[in-house]
Amino acid sequence: MEAPTHAPTPLRKTCDKCYLRKIKCDRQQPRCSQCVAYMSECTYKAPSRPSRPRKRRPAAGKASEPTHMRAFVEQLQSQVEDLTKRLDEATDRSEPQKDQLPVVTKATIGPKPTLIMSPIDDSGLSNAGGSVTGSKSPRLNLPPFDEVMPVIQMYLDHFNSVTPLFHPGTLLGLVNDFYEFPNRRDTVSWAAINVVLALTYRQVMLGGVGTDNGTDLALHHLNKAQSVLSDVLLGEPKLLHAQVLLGIVTMLQISKSLQPAMVLMGAAMRLIRGLGLHTRASTAHLDTETAKEHTYVFWIAYILDKDISMRMRSPSIHGDDEVDVDMPVAVINHHRGVHGSKKKFDDGVIATVNGDVAMDFFLTRIRLAIVQGGIYDYLYSVRSQARSPEERNVATSSLVNALQEWQSHIAPEFDAASAAGNVSPTALPFICSLHATSFASLAMINEASAWNRQWVIDIRKYPGACADLHPRSRWEPLVEHARDFAVLFESIPPSGYALI
Repeated sequence: MEAPTHAPTPLRKTCDKCYLRKIKCDRQQPRCSQCVAYMSECTYKAPSRPSRPRKRRPAAGKASEPTHMRAFVEQLQSQVEDLTKRLDEATDRSEPQKDQLPVVTKATIGPKPTLIMSPIDDSGLSNAGGSVTGSKSPRLNLPPFDEVMPVIQMYLDHFNSVTPLFHPGTLLGLVNDFYEFPNRRDTVSWAAINVVLALTYRQVMLGGVGTDNGTDLALHHLNKAQSVLSDVLLGEPKLLHAQVLLGIVTMLQISKSLQPAMVLMGAAMRLIRGLGLHTRASTAHLDTETAKEHTYVFWIAYILDKDISMRMRSPSIHGDDEVDVDMPVAVINHHRGVHGSKKKFDDGVIATVNGDVAMDFFLTRIRLAIVQGGIYDYLYSVRSQARSPEERNVATSSLVNALQEWQSHIAPEFDAASAAGNVSPTALPFICSLHATSFASLAMINEASAWNRQWVIDIRKYPGACADLHPRSRWEPLVEHARDFAVLFESIPPSGYALI
C-alpha cells in the first residue's frame, strides 16, 4: 500500500525572503505579502542558520537635554550651509556667475495662474526691491507675489504632479496666506515656500525650459530654507515640518556627499514616526484628500530613505516590518490610456507626448525602493556578511529576479533606450533618474562598482590574465543596461547631469 502524498511542510515559519530579511512572514498562499510586494517567488528552500545567544542591550541613558539638541541642530545647520556653498562651486556652468540673481518675469515663466486671487495692492506686502515687508522677522523675505505664483504653479504642474509632496490646494493656500496676512507668517511656512522655489528652479534647469540660471536660484532659495532648520526641527511636529525636511533632502541628493542628506533624513523619519504617518490608524479620522497627502509624504520619505541607504551602504532608518500603510493605488491598467482621449491622469503618472501610454511613476518608484532596501539588507548589512555562501547566493538570485520582475512592468515606451523619443523634456529627467537608480541597483547586486576592490582589479586585467569576471557579476545584462542608459543620458541637457 502506497503512502499518501502530501504537500511538503515548510521547515520554518517564514519564507526565504522574510527569513533572510528577518521580518515577520504572514505565510499567505500562494505568496506571502512580502513576496507579493517584491513580485518574487515565495519559497522555503534557504538553509537555516544556527541559533545564537542574544546579547543584552545596555540600558538606554537619559534623554538628551534641550541644550544638547539645539547644539546638534546648530552644528547640522552649519554643515548644510557649507555643503550648499560647495555645491555652487562644484557645478559646471556654461556662463560665468552673475553678481546678482536674475529677476524672474512673467514672460519667462508663463502667464499668471488664476487659481488664487492676488492680494490687494495696498497691503504693503512688497517693496521696490522685491522683498516681503511687514513680517515678524526681517529675514522672511520673498520675491513679489506676481513672480512667485507662476513658479509655484510650474512646480505643481511639472514636479509635484510626479512626486506629490504637497497637496496643491493646501500649498496654494499657504502661499496666499503668507502674502495676504503678514501677522500670521512663520518661519516654517517661509521655509516651505523657499523649498518649493528651489525644487522648481532645479527642475526648470533640468527640463531645459525657463531661466538659464536655475542652479543659482535653486541654491539661493535652498540657503534660505536651511537657515531656519532649527525652527523646523525643534518646533511643534506638523506635516509641513516633514515636507520641508524631505524637500531639502531631495535637493541635497545632487551632492556627491550624502552625509548631510542622511542626517536630515534621520530627522525627517523620526518626525514622520512621531506623526504616525507609517500607520493606517493615523489617517483613519482624516478626509480623503488629507489622508492621501499624509500617505504620499510617507512614501516619498520611504523612497529617499531606501535610496540613501543603498548609496551610502548604511541601514535604512525605517524598517519594512514597521510599515503599515497601503501603497498608492495603481490608476492605470496595463499602462495604457484611452486612445485619443483627453484624460487627465492622477498624481504620480507620466504619459507619453501623444497621451496614448502612461506609467504610474510614483508607484513604480516605490516598488524600486523596496528592491533597494533588499539590496542593503541581503548583501551589505552586518548580518548579511555572516551568512553562508549558499544563503548569499539565494539572496542574490532573489534580488536579481525582483529587479527583472520590476523591469518587466515598465511599458516599452518608457524603456531607457526609447524614452527620449516618447516623453516630454520636463518629464524626461524623472525617467532618467528612475533608470539611473535601477542601473545602480543592478551594479550593486552584482558587486560591480568601485566599492568592490576585487571587481576593479578583475576589470583592469580583463581580457588578459583574467579570462572571466566574477561569476556573480552577470556581465552581459549589466553592459546591456549601461548601453541603454547611455542613450537616455545623452538626451538630458548638461545642466541635468548633477541629478544622475
